[in-house]
Amino acid sequence: MADNPSVSRKISRREMLRLIALGGVSLVATQCVPATAPASAPAAPVATSASAAPAPTTAPAAPATGKVPLRLVVMDYDEKMKPDTQTLVDAFNKSQDQIEAKLDVYSWANGHDTLVTQISGGQPPDLANGNAQWLGEWAGINEVQPLDGILSKDFLANFVPSGLKAFTVKGSLMALPYFLDPRAMYYRKDLFDAAGLSKPQTWDDVIKAAVKLHNPPNVFGYGMTFSRKSDDMDYFWYAWLGANGADKNVSLWDANGKSRLNTPESVQATQYLVDLAQKYKVTNADIATAGRDEDLQPLFYAGKLAMLITGSWFPTLLKKNAPDLQYGVVPVPVAKPDLKPITAFWPDCVMMFKQSKHQKEAATLLEFMFSKENRLLFAQQRGVIPERTDVGQDPQYAVGETEKFFVAQLTTAVNAYETPFPANLYKEYTEAETLVGRATTGEITAADAMKNAAAFADKTNGV
Repeated sequence: MADNPSVSRKISRREMLRLIALGGVSLVATQCVPATAPASAPAAPVATSASAAPAPTTAPAAPATGKVPLRLVVMDYDEKMKPDTQTLVDAFNKSQDQIEAKLDVYSWANGHDTLVTQISGGQPPDLANGNAQWLGEWAGINEVQPLDGILSKDFLANFVPSGLKAFTVKGSLMALPYFLDPRAMYYRKDLFDAAGLSKPQTWDDVIKAAVKLHNPPNVFGYGMTFSRKSDDMDYFWYAWLGANGADKNVSLWDANGKSRLNTPESVQATQYLVDLAQKYKVTNADIATAGRDEDLQPLFYAGKLAMLITGSWFPTLLKKNAPDLQYGVVPVPVAKPDLKPITAFWPDCVMMFKQSKHQKEAATLLEFMFSKENRLLFAQQRGVIPERTDVGQDPQYAVGETEKFFVAQLTTAVNAYETPFPANLYKEYTEAETLVGRATTGEITAADAMKNAAAFADKTNGV
């Protein structure tokens, strides 16, 4: 056994995962929807709910019925994620007589490390929901099963092409997008109207409005965070998109995989954020500690934040948490009026693990989960932008102007995980966000932050 190269490689990568888990290295970072967004309130990992028993460490036993056992793991996007997904799993189990699926729901705060432990122990689920950074990490050590030869072309033809591209690594489809989440600027329309301000379309508009409306603690002009709680350099990304506009290349890597974080546009984007915090002093005070989901979005609900860029899930949360709040939605503001606005999406995914003993049956569950009917229901439940083209066009989904606005945004939106898709993406994002955060708090300059971020990224990727 020890002389078998394939066995040695398998042991090596599992040992790597085990050491990561034991070392307490947290690689949790979400890009998508809160409370319908990825990366929500911290909670312990669970086996069947977000607050129950520990995650299983052994494979599910075959059901007494003799059906093939499958295990599906999803992250805890909101309080209804478990019951809604359990209903889906129950419907699947009733739909056929060959397979019986079991659901586990983990918190975003602990989901990554729980799955690392399971992968390293040889007991991963058959299917798991996670974010693109986890996929890059696990695909990089050959633990993720490509789906090209498992799912039919007719089935895959239903997906928004950019959504599939988001999870195509070296020519192979490594996961299915769980939804798309283009971003936009939300602003307090009532405050803007009362102050005679036009809707924020450029950076100058943002600065002018933030200066006029900033009146802490009653109202903060502009919300942003670099805390690692519920974003992955998202607030840098918004400035990066604004600095470039739709007519320029907005990938963070060049064709050779070299970082573009030290370009003039990148420094310009970071300087804009620094100016908001340090020159104009119009941001929330807790940039270094705030969470998007935990702090910034609730601050907007409470009427204490004039502007916030966040995801397409936010109108659903606003309807629930602040039904009377008057707000507007516009594309991510650009640096200059002559630039065409552009947005990006950070899709989460569902991946299949190579260690699954029942890949054919897992594919059956995938196709059930991603049927038009089930994805329409998911989009309605979570308030997210669907990854299936036919769901986005369905009149049952696009019932309001906000949904139509975000679906239209997908025609020009870019995937924040454009190729090259480095396995070390998480490390790069973590370091870059830390450096941008230090710049916004006045510790270092914008130029030094980007110079060091680019150097770290290139060193990490060996380019």
